[in-house]
Amino acid sequence: MPSVSEKPAAAPGTLESVRIAGFQRAGMLDWPGKVTATVFLAGCGLACPYCHNPELVHTPRRTEDPSALLAHVRDRRAWLDGVVVTGGEPCTRRTDLTTLLQALKTEGMPVKLDTNGTHPDVLAELIEARLVDFVALDVKATPERYALATGRHDVWASVSRSIRTVIDSGVDHEFRTTCYPLAVGPGDPEGIARELSGGRRYVLQQFRSMRTLDPGAVSVRPHAAETLNAAALRCSAYLPTVVRGA
Repeated sequence: MPSVSEKPAAAPGTLESVRIAGFQRAGMLDWPGKVTATVFLAGCGLACPYCHNPELVHTPRRTEDPSALLAHVRDRRAWLDGVVVTGGEPCTRRTDLTTLLQALKTEGMPVKLDTNGTHPDVLAELIEARLVDFVALDVKATPERYALATGRHDVWASVSRSIRTVIDSGVDHEFRTTCYPLAVGPGDPEGIARELSGGRRYVLQQFRSMRTLDPGAVSVRPHAAETLNAAALRCSAYLPTVVRGA
């Protein structure tokens, strides 16, 4: 039996039931050019060795109060430009994510969603319902090297569907690749860019050898900035491309 100090479980689909793993009250990095709050939802079906949020791969026992999050957003609406929802992989938590986004939209907040594209049906539903204003979709590697980058052999087809969904929907977006040298070679971004033709922007992100899911990844030497800049130039033949963090 639950102890008397425990609250009864909230009904699924209510704001009180949403399990928020973390909350950053304000920042200017997660949605370039905007001041945003950032919400972290835990859980992810991938095992990228270079993941810089390893504590969010699994669902934590401790969660933040979603009502406090909404109160913060409401109180600071005058200077917050939007809310970023990230993970983990938010789309693994379909009900929580939809409930949270509906609440944010009720407050009139623009929303940016970070996703790895492995749940194309969820992504399509959110876009169609106008619950997201910007999608940042991480494309981990070329199709041939996806298993090496993610630890999964069966996700590229889903990611490919998500790519087309985002491009065809007209929602504002960017595609991102973290250039982890053991999974993304100097010539690989151009191959990825071909898959993204028609997209609005492609971002090559420098790998940071700090906190990683695989402890061995911290010893991997990042690509030189010149290597990423040259790759971005080649990718620009397919869609506008920039380098971030190099």
